[in-house]
Amino acid sequence: MSKEPDNQSEQDNQQGDQKNWLEWAVFGLSLLLVLTILVYLGYKTYTQKPATPDLYVEYQPDPSPHSPFRYHVSVHNTGGKTAEVVQVEMVLWQGGEEMEKAEMQIDFAPQKSKREGWVLFSKDPALADSVVARVVSYKQP
Repeated sequence: MSKEPDNQSEQDNQQGDQKNWLEWAVFGLSLLLVLTILVYLGYKTYTQKPATPDLYVEYQPDPSPHSPFRYHVSVHNTGGKTAEVVQVEMVLWQGGEEMEKAEMQIDFAPQKSKREGWVLFSKDPALADSVVARVVSYKQP
């Protein structure tokens, strides 16, 4: 029995285990990317201050052929936390009295987001002195 085949197979294994420059470059880039993400997440966790939802409402008339007294409503959450079950109320006022009220519920308003919906009135808002929209309530998850 000769030892040459065993020495040859050991040499082949050693050459197969050597990494070329491309493998090292990909490894280094991947390591750098993972470390950068971990540092960023640590920084955001450390610097983020506790905040509450900060909700406000924008609205505009948006009539359609089948809903002539429809309003488009946007709820913005500029705060640092999510709000759930956001209740929005729109009221038509005439002569200091409530002419009609419409309500809308938004299930989920994440931080720094905008959610949209529509409310429908049965009476013409043009007959009202003013239209007022406000957030009535919300929950924190």
